[in-house]
Formats: sequence, structure tokens, C-alpha cells
Amino acid sequence: MAALVRQHHLLLVSWLFLALVSPSSASPLLQPRYLHDYPLLKRHDITTLDNGTQVVLDPDTGLPITQGSASDGSGVGFSPPAIIWLAWSFAVGVPLALAGIRLWRATTGASLGIACAVCVWAAFVNTLNADGISDLLLTVIVMGAFTIGFSLGVFQMARTAALFALGVLGGFSIGVRIVLFRSGLLVPSYVINWVVILVFGLLGFFLVVARQRVGITVCSAAVGTFLIGLGIDLLVSQQDGMSIGLRYLFDRNSAHVLELQRQGWHTPSRAIIIMVVSLALIPLLAYLQHRLFSGPFKRVRRSDSLASLPADTNEKEVNPSNKLLKPDHESSPEASLIGSTEKLLHSNGTPRTPDTPRTA
Repeated sequence: MAALVRQHHLLLVSWLFLALVSPSSASPLLQPRYLHDYPLLKRHDITTLDNGTQVVLDPDTGLPITQGSASDGSGVGFSPPAIIWLAWSFAVGVPLALAGIRLWRATTGASLGIACAVCVWAAFVNTLNADGISDLLLTVIVMGAFTIGFSLGVFQMARTAALFALGVLGGFSIGVRIVLFRSGLLVPSYVINWVVILVFGLLGFFLVVARQRVGITVCSAAVGTFLIGLGIDLLVSQQDGMSIGLRYLFDRNSAHVLELQRQGWHTPSRAIIIMVVSLALIPLLAYLQHRLFSGPFKRVRRSDSLASLPADTNEKEVNPSNKLLKPDHESSPEASLIGSTEKLLHSNGTPRTPDTPRTA
């Protein structure tokens, strides 16, 4: 009998211990759990009502957070926003990948424009409430930011800033692809993933600073192949490919917790192939740019280049036709008149007689 009582006491103590350490809620209708599989957000309580509805609670206040769609402005299928993103990816990516070192102002303009577009896109995605805005409006805003940045980047005053932006973007584009290779991102920690991306961004920046020509060719090829890969992915996977991975990486909006948890990031095989091929093409395209476009990144006008020649430059370098100039007496009007008269006499068959001195 005493042994049976001790067993009951042991079971009661064990049950009380489990009740204390288990998560509890003030409402009997809520069964709280934590979002462990989404490392990019701070710890949010996700509770499920009896009717199956999930509610996200603010960890600081305990109040529910209204949830909305985690859209990135890319639309659905081949809707107008998706077509705009698709056309933009190829229109900007192909020239950068093939001739970034040759395009000069177009390259600096595109670099500053992409930097502005990325910043504006990330800001809107992370600050919109549950209602959000339409995909078309978000796309127009981002394209407007790109246009403003491009317009500033073509001017000489913004050339240095644009080149720095190109270096950072080139490194970022490589780091983002590496982080997206693995489902759930490269590592579970949000900070470590972004440390990897920042390291590549700094490498691109210092490459442009230390070896400008090498940095421009490599980083323009990196940014170009990323945009081309994104465009191809939109063609073959629509919004179910790299688009989800980019949202999963950039979006830390508490109004998108349920949507991002439901989608997750499970790297599709097609996205892996696209990212691998695009990364492999970077050194090849950079080398081709270097070989095909051997001139300097900044173009020099012909008049400026001739004016900058030294004073002792020989005649062969100045005169492309490589012809010697005639003496002054041969190019005078009198010499031309005498030559014409001689040709006329020869054509009439009149023999030439030597001049005889006149006699008084």
C-alpha cells in the first residue's frame, strides 16, 4: 500500500513539473508554439485556435499581429508585374554581363540604379503592414527608384559612387546565390548568412578599388549573370523559384511570418542549376570582356587625345595616312599654274623648247 502511494506521489510531482516547464497561455483556446524553423525573425509565438486558425503573437506585448501576404511585387504567373521584372532582368543583365567594361556611362548608371532599386524594394517589403500594396504599384515604385539612380549614375560626378556600388553589388550577387544553395539558407543563423554575403560584398568593393579594370569586368559579369539567372528562373518557375528564396532572405516583416513559414525555402533543382551555371559563367564572361574590349573604361574623345599628344610627336603618328607633306613652293598657286600649262602643252602635241635669252 505504501509503495502504491509513493508511486502516485511520484506521478503527481512529475505531472506538475511538466506543467510548469510547458508553454502556457492565458486563454484555454490557444495552444502556443514557437517558430523554430524560420531563423530570420525574432522569436514569435504562433498559436492555433480550436477552429484551426493560426495567430502570431508579439513576443514583447503578447498581442496578436495581423498577418498578410508576403509578396515581393513579382505578381502571379505572367501578370504585368512579372513581365516588367522579366524584361528588366534581361534588359539590364545582358549588357552588363557581355559588355560592362565597354558601356561606361550605361554601366555606372545601371549600377547606381540597381543599388537604389534593391534598397527601396527591401525597405517596402520589410515595412508594409498586412494590407500591403498591389504588386504593380510596388513594381512601379522600384522601377522608378532604378530610373532615378540610373539618371544620376550617368553623370561624371556620380562615377566613383557608382563604381563602388558595382563592386558591392557584384559581391552581394555571388554571396546571395551561395546562401540560397541550401534549403533553409546556408546556415540556420540569420546573422551568419548575412555575414557571408557582406564578406563577398566587401571583396567586390576592394577589388574595384585596388584593380579597377579587373573589378569592373568581374563585378559587372556577376551582377549581369545574377539578373539573367533571375529572369530565366522567372520564365521556368514563375514565383516559385528564386523569388521565394529572395523573400525568405530579405523579408523580416512580422506581418509575413505565417506566409514565409508556410512557404519556407526548399531550393528547387532548376534554381540550383541556374545558380551554378550563372556562377560558372562569371570568370568566362569577365575574361571575354577583357579580351574583346581592351580600351579604358572611360572613353577619351579623339580631339582630346590628339590635343594631349606631346609636342615632339613625329609626323607618322599624327598623320594616319602616313604621307609626307609637300614643300611649300610645290603647293603654291604659281606652281599649280605652271603644272597645268605644261600638261596642256603635252596634250596638244606641242614640243617644248628651251627658253632662249632675249637679245637687244
